[in-house]
Amino acid sequence: MELELDEVAKLEAIFGQAVVKLSSIPLWCIYLDHVRRRNDIITDTSGQGRQTVSQAYEFVLNYVGHDKDSGRIWQDYISFIRAGPGNAGGTGWQDAQKMDLLRKAYQRAICVPMEAVSTLWKEYDQFEMGLNKVSGRKYLQEKSPSYMTARSSYTALQNITAGLKRGGIPKLPPMPGCAGDEAYHAEIDTWQKWVQWEIEDPLVLKDEDLKAYQQRVLYVFKQASMSLRFYAQIWYDAAEWCFNNGLETEGNEFLAQGTEAVPESCLLAFKRADRFEQTMQVEDGEDGLKRKGDAVKKHYDNVLDALYAIIDKVKAREPLSIARIEEEFAATEPESREASPEVEEDEDAVADLSKPLSRRALKEKRIQMIQEGTKTHIKLISRTLTYVWIALMRAFRRIQGKGKPGDKLIGMRGIFTEARKRGRLLSDMYAASALMEHHCYKDQAALRIFERGIKLFPEDENFTLEYIKHLISTDDVTNARSVFETTVAKITSKPAGIPRAKLLYSFFHEWEAQYGELNQLVKIEKRMAELYPEDLALGRFARRFASSTTDAPTFDPCAVRIIISPTQMRPKSLHVEVPMPTIETVAPPPALVGYTQSPKRPLEDSDAEQPARKLLRGESPLKGAAGRRQQQRQAREGLGTTSAREGLGTTSAPPGKGFPPSIHAILAMIPPARQWTGTRFEPQRMTELLRNVDLTQATSRGGAPGYGKLSPLH
Repeated sequence: MELELDEVAKLEAIFGQAVVKLSSIPLWCIYLDHVRRRNDIITDTSGQGRQTVSQAYEFVLNYVGHDKDSGRIWQDYISFIRAGPGNAGGTGWQDAQKMDLLRKAYQRAICVPMEAVSTLWKEYDQFEMGLNKVSGRKYLQEKSPSYMTARSSYTALQNITAGLKRGGIPKLPPMPGCAGDEAYHAEIDTWQKWVQWEIEDPLVLKDEDLKAYQQRVLYVFKQASMSLRFYAQIWYDAAEWCFNNGLETEGNEFLAQGTEAVPESCLLAFKRADRFEQTMQVEDGEDGLKRKGDAVKKHYDNVLDALYAIIDKVKAREPLSIARIEEEFAATEPESREASPEVEEDEDAVADLSKPLSRRALKEKRIQMIQEGTKTHIKLISRTLTYVWIALMRAFRRIQGKGKPGDKLIGMRGIFTEARKRGRLLSDMYAASALMEHHCYKDQAALRIFERGIKLFPEDENFTLEYIKHLISTDDVTNARSVFETTVAKITSKPAGIPRAKLLYSFFHEWEAQYGELNQLVKIEKRMAELYPEDLALGRFARRFASSTTDAPTFDPCAVRIIISPTQMRPKSLHVEVPMPTIETVAPPPALVGYTQSPKRPLEDSDAEQPARKLLRGESPLKGAAGRRQQQRQAREGLGTTSAREGLGTTSAPPGKGFPPSIHAILAMIPPARQWTGTRFEPQRMTELLRNVDLTQATSRGGAPGYGKLSPLH
């Protein structure tokens, strides 16, 4: 707008404020147009205008020349050099200077992953080959790997950033589950992928040109922080990367800009204060400690002031919203017929929730929703404030120690006093201060702080639990029981408070089970059974013996199963079907493998692995008396060609016939005899032994029958 109105002073003021900070390609293009307009190179005889424009291009390319959308600027710059005086390839000094400028510009441009990189490579190829083919091939061969990397990187970068809209007005993060939540998180995810892509260094710059690598990562972090200005984590990630890579100044700048954009962010305030506390030089004496404490406290004060200001805004917004509702209902037409008191009091009418509410009831409901929303919002901010004060108190304990209000070194006690004066504190502040007094200094002030807190928050179950733990740790069990009984009586006096009291009951039930008396334990279980009937009595009893924390048992001996057998570990849905075996899958007995029985010469009983028998062959009809005997036996026993007397052997019957399927399955599972590596039973030798035993002679010696004959064989 200022450029069209020719408001040069205002235009240059905008450039001074925004150009360097934003690193925006469209804004830099406007800047270059303005510079070229103010410096006419056509009528410039001194060459000063061309030099100014050239410096402007160099200045812009140093800032945004590595952007994936900077192709237009590179092409304009190369065209500007080509249009300059001199002839590339000539013999004059001006010609040589133009050639060097063009070569340098091309070689820088073809290393940048951008849309125009392929076009610029073709132009560079024509430029070098047009000057000298020998030297041109040398230059092209040197830069070809960089160009190929840039081209493939641009493709990968386009895939990552597909659908990303840059340069838009930054938005506040939508609340989870509200409109725009998914789109906003998708944008965050895209920016984080782009940042991670640059950090992984696909252009291989970290080892060759560390400064260029850092410049690219810083640039994408700046671009991301422009679009996600109100997203605190992007500022934190940028600062953390800078600190890890030795860029202290840039990291502090990111934190400063982030706290300016999101002043209520505890993440950025804590990181900035923590970094300052680590890096600030420690000076001797109280004055040095005071200066360090004041410098650290400044960062906490910024977020505290922002949070207190938000509370004031939320409180001021409530009456305005209620007044707007009043005006809205006052402007609408009243109902034509108001419900009579009898109808309003009718139980059936009240029970019928499908009927619309009256105007007054609807207005009161909307007002109540606004009041409850304001109360919830303020409570959330108050809890955040409390934890900021706790973090500040811990920092001052590290820097200045215990301290004392009013002294030069106020320490943690001075911060606690200041926090109480500003208000809006929850019970967590009192618990943190008391525990710090106890663990760090063993001071009796911890008990006084707990007593003060229990008066301010008599129905806060979390604070009461911390108080009871402290009393038990100091062996004051009597007062611990008293605090427990007093607090649970107050909390459970209202039905809405019964669920909140379960935390205290669970803790005391566990403590009584481990260190208390059995009668006290039984009393607590009876009370818990009355208050929480949905809990199983078995669970309460088993928790007595469990090794656990307050809410998550780690081992329960009452539930463990000691005996484990295979029948207890069968899979639920595993159903094994035994396949119908075929001739190939059924393994015959080892002695019969590969052989068949002949009616003329039956097989002998033998366990030899390879007896000299006939090989298995197809069934053939037998002639004479042997054939007749076999046919009679088959008709009598009905077993096909299988020998009934042997009970084993091969058969030529179809699979599944002759033997039941279960027998086939058993035969398929029995291993062959050749796999047996133990002692083999030899029936022939046993028969020979029994034949040669003289039982009469063995009995006459008075020993066991046959003992003397059998022992050598053992």
